[in-house]
Amino acid sequence: MAIRSASDIHGVYVALFTPLREDDPKRLRNSIDYDKAAKMIDDLVAVGVQGIIPVGTTGQSATVSHRQHLDFIKFAVEHVDGRVDVIAGAGSNCTRESIEMIEEVEKIAEVPVLCVTGYYNNPTQEGIREHFRTLARETGAKIVMYNVPGRTASYIAPETVLELAEEPNVIGLKQAVNFKPGGDRRDDTLKIAEGTRGKDFALLTGEDDAIVDVMELGGRGVVTATGNIPEAAALMLKTVEACEKGDWQRGRELQRELEPFVKATFCCKNPIPMGLFFNSPLFQPMSDIRSCALFANQKAQCQELIDTLAPSLRQYR
Repeated sequence: MAIRSASDIHGVYVALFTPLREDDPKRLRNSIDYDKAAKMIDDLVAVGVQGIIPVGTTGQSATVSHRQHLDFIKFAVEHVDGRVDVIAGAGSNCTRESIEMIEEVEKIAEVPVLCVTGYYNNPTQEGIREHFRTLARETGAKIVMYNVPGRTASYIAPETVLELAEEPNVIGLKQAVNFKPGGDRRDDTLKIAEGTRGKDFALLTGEDDAIVDVMELGGRGVVTATGNIPEAAALMLKTVEACEKGDWQRGRELQRELEPFVKATFCCKNPIPMGLFFNSPLFQPMSDIRSCALFANQKAQCQELIDTLAPSLRQYR
């Protein structure tokens, strides 16, 4: 499978967690657990997801080394072996660094890349426009923008999105804001949906509890952290299918069934719960929910999910 344009993007794309080995108790230089990652990918492929996204936020992109980042993308591409789509995480708040990362990714495979806005340096809208234009024009790669102001303090305004949607290589947007009815970014997301309708541009939700909401606007699906849990990914696929058929009532029923999965995944900062789900350390400075007394309630919530609704995760205990 391969994504050549926005029309190829639809459904459920899992922001793959990067599992680590228990080979550094300080959680500074752990190696990647590729055997575990292979099982995780195989389970998602078996469920039927449309694609995976290695080394996004959920994949510990902020803390893996540069070498690990590229090695894990290479591993994911090779292990998937065309069974599902791959979109590679390649974002940075430095345009030059992101270009260099994308160029390295493109040596591995011609896959689209997911690129975030300027965290910390928080560029102006003009800076954001130039950032994404430069990524698209300098590399020739297909770019999916990632709008997540809750993590970056950097927001892509709808007018900026619409300008960038005219770039042939900017093919989509992961919109991780509150665009549900009454949400503070509802009107902005409506502008994006209406302004890109009929164009080769894919609007995806980055909010796991808003699949139906984005598809009602004409969106194509979800980029999901919760979908690392195979049972949740299966429910998401059914939700997307119901929406594609126009059965919005069934879609909302399925979205409600997803609630305990989403709540457990985000009971504390993502990807902290992933460490418990997949019995993996996380690099510092992320806390390890498995051993941190402050997370006793969240640990219990995640464990209950494994015991009741997510038996596939028991293999990692």
